[in-house]
Amino acid sequence: MQHTQVIIVGGGMVGLTLALLLAQHPFDITLLEAVPLPPLNIHEPLPYRPSFDARNTALSRRTVATYEALGIWQALQQYATPIHHIHISEQGGFGISRLHAQEEKVESFGQVIENAWLGLVLLAAVKKNSRIRLLDGATVTGLNTTASHATVSFNYQNQSQQLSAPLVVAADGADSLCRQLLGVMATRHHYQQTALVTTVQTHLPHQQTAFERFTAQGPLALLPLPDNRRSMVWTVPTGQETTLINCTDEEFLHQLQHTFGNRAGKFVKTGKRFAYPLVQVLAAQQALPRVVILGNAAHTLHPVAGQGFNLCLRDCLVLRDSLVKQQEAQADIGDFVHLKAYEQARLIDQQRVIRFCDGVVRGFSNQHMGLRLARNLGLLAFDVMPNAKQTVANYAMGLSV
Repeated sequence: MQHTQVIIVGGGMVGLTLALLLAQHPFDITLLEAVPLPPLNIHEPLPYRPSFDARNTALSRRTVATYEALGIWQALQQYATPIHHIHISEQGGFGISRLHAQEEKVESFGQVIENAWLGLVLLAAVKKNSRIRLLDGATVTGLNTTASHATVSFNYQNQSQQLSAPLVVAADGADSLCRQLLGVMATRHHYQQTALVTTVQTHLPHQQTAFERFTAQGPLALLPLPDNRRSMVWTVPTGQETTLINCTDEEFLHQLQHTFGNRAGKFVKTGKRFAYPLVQVLAAQQALPRVVILGNAAHTLHPVAGQGFNLCLRDCLVLRDSLVKQQEAQADIGDFVHLKAYEQARLIDQQRVIRFCDGVVRGFSNQHMGLRLARNLGLLAFDVMPNAKQTVANYAMGLSV
């Protein structure tokens, strides 16, 4: 039996970020990731490969500030693209709303970055940190708790091992095995929609503009990337994605142009398309004795408005602050009362974002003529209401919580 202070199960972007946040204070952390991670020589420059196949993430200003505080934003920024303008419209409607960073007196509304590069920089920072022990290719087989500690059983390098700690953080995704081992229920709402994700390019420069276009099928988002590429997330009814994935690039670009229109210019290039069924997953509990459920294991949201990852990062920040206070008071970091207080402190922000994302999807899915008219009038009104714009901008940037 080996011992550590904090066990993080899940080496995705949330798990890696939390490990770096905790290691600053300092905690001794062991991070278990089931998937073997790419080999990396931390003494050589990181390899960046611009891709038309990568998924991307919109980082709010608060998330950017978090990575600045961790000392890794400089490495991230060289391949991140700021959002200076936001354009919101509905297919076949007359309403348009626009936000401009200069008018809101901010440098940008956030930054868009390829997940491959973000993950690479986070992984390099973790491997350089002596307080973090990273075991990739480690498959969890059991999770048990007692009054004094939690024990994780796992297979690593063809051996069965056990690790104990005062606290386990389960950040192992929407289908979290840890959540299942703990007997924590999760509600699932299937939107009957699938996100089609790829990278595209138009003949016009993107000018750091993010588009959110609502269609009868679902929202279609374009986000700016380096080299005049654009990240695309196209929501379609489940079943229709097969045709769009299997058709030729020319046919796909034609369908995309027909749906999106000409505001971004003529679509001239696309990468490989990937499909992700959209399901809202909400854990019934996020805090248990000795365990915190975090990231997509706690709440998986519809990608509309790009709020999911940024919400997870705010969870990480509050959890970090809470654990630091316990450590400074020489108190038990896995105490249930303390962990439950963390959960309660996060509920208002979480529920607000969950309701917002779910409400936008449901509201724009209804094609009743009266509702379509009201939506478009609302978009026009929003476009001329500076106070409303500031509120929404602060919300999108993660600065209102």
